[in-house]
Parts: sequence; structure tokens; C-alpha cells
Amino acid sequence: MRRFTAIVNPAAGRAAGAAALIPLARALRGAGAQVEAEYSRGFGHAAALAGRAADAGRTVLAVGGDGMAGTVAGALAGTGAVCGLVPGAVGRNAVARALGLPRASEELAELLLHGEPRPVDVLRVAGAAPAVALGAVWIGAGAARTAAGRALASRRSALFRITVDGTPYEMRGHTVLVANAPCPGVPSPGSGPEVRLDDGALDVAVLGGGPGRPTRARGDLLRGRGVHVEADRPVPYAADGIPAPDLPLTARVLPAALHVLR
Repeated sequence: MRRFTAIVNPAAGRAAGAAALIPLARALRGAGAQVEAEYSRGFGHAAALAGRAADAGRTVLAVGGDGMAGTVAGALAGTGAVCGLVPGAVGRNAVARALGLPRASEELAELLLHGEPRPVDVLRVAGAAPAVALGAVWIGAGAARTAAGRALASRRSALFRITVDGTPYEMRGHTVLVANAPCPGVPSPGSGPEVRLDDGALDVAVLGGGPGRPTRARGDLLRGRGVHVEADRPVPYAADGIPAPDLPLTARVLPAALHVLR
């Protein structure tokens, strides 16, 4: 029987993570599993708690949204440790949606107890604030955390200089999205391969559209293993929703670096 350690940020999402864990832990314990909860003081503390639990041979549960999922991924990537994702609120965990994980506590408990750990890619960011993401890095207007901030940021586009696997591109837009997993805002690749969490590649989209105008893709979806992004003005970014300072940044995919119950 698996032993679980759930990493929870009690303040995130109006305590949605803690609320989601209560019925799940009840279902897991009812099936005979051992479950302990660790409450983090922030993402750095959460990473340390996840690493400690993995070292003890426990299955680590990332409870919450994209930020917690990416934080746990960063702590466990390349270690062989196993993790599970527990969405803390509707619409707040793009990777859980991409993997088709159930939201009902009983169904999710069944998956965590009997599901197989399968490898997925992670996205490592080297920049002013190095990070690991599971879902995506949003650059520009898409990195703003509020609707008002997005509207303010999108009033002025930027000229982005993007290099994908050594090939340079220049495109003007309001947002650049470097995606490891399918998430809202990733345009359809058309006849090309779909965005996947286990394809060993990153997908890059430049999006336009200012206040009151619909978001739309500028150019084709780019794909590669390594991405470098600069801009003609200071532009912030966010990795799985965690804000970071301005560009430049370099991102690369680490194929099959994390084992997730799915």
C-alpha cells in the first residue's frame, strides 16, 4: 500500500487545496493507505518538504494549482520519485486537466492507489528566476495575475526575438506562451502534432490582442527542445503562474523527467 505525503499551501486559492485534501485523505485512509499532510509557508518551503518526503520513499501529492504542481515537479524531477496531482480548485490546474485526472475524491483516490506512475516531461527555465514548470511559461500580458494587469500590459505590444533549437524568429505580440502541456491559450496546431506532456518538445505561440480585442495567434506554432526569448522592452514572465522578473529567459524540455500517477 502506498504511503502519501500531501504538500499543501493553506493560504492558496482561499484554502481550496486544503478543502480538496480532506475528502481525498478520508478516501485514501479508508482504503488502508497512510496519508500525512505538510503545510507549506511558500513555494520554496514546499519544494523542501517534497524533497524530504521523496527521500523517505513516500509518494508526494501536489495539492493545489499549477504553481504547486510545478514546484513539486522541480523538487522531484530526475529523482525517480513518484508524485500525484490533486487539483485545488476548478480551472486552477492545467496539467491535471491535460492528464484527464478525475476531480471526484473517490475516483481520484482509486487512481492514486492503483494507477501506474508514467513519465512526463518538465520544462526548466534559466533566467532571472530559475524555475521548473509542468504546464507553461507565460511571457508578457499573459503573465499578469489580474484582469486589470493584463489589460494594462496588453496596451502595448513587444517585438519578441525567439530562438527555437537555434532557428531565430521575430514576431510582435502581447504574449508569448512556452507550453509543455495543453493549456488555455495554446492555439490549435492545425495539421501538426498536438501539444502533449510526454512528447519531448516545447510548443511556442505568440499571441496578440489588446484590450477589448480577442486573443489570436501571430504566425505558426513553433516546436523544439530549447527556446530562448528576448524582447525590445522589459517584459515579465510567470512559470506555472509564479511571477518572475523580466526577460531574457532560456527554457528547455527535460523529457520523461517526472513520474506522475495517471
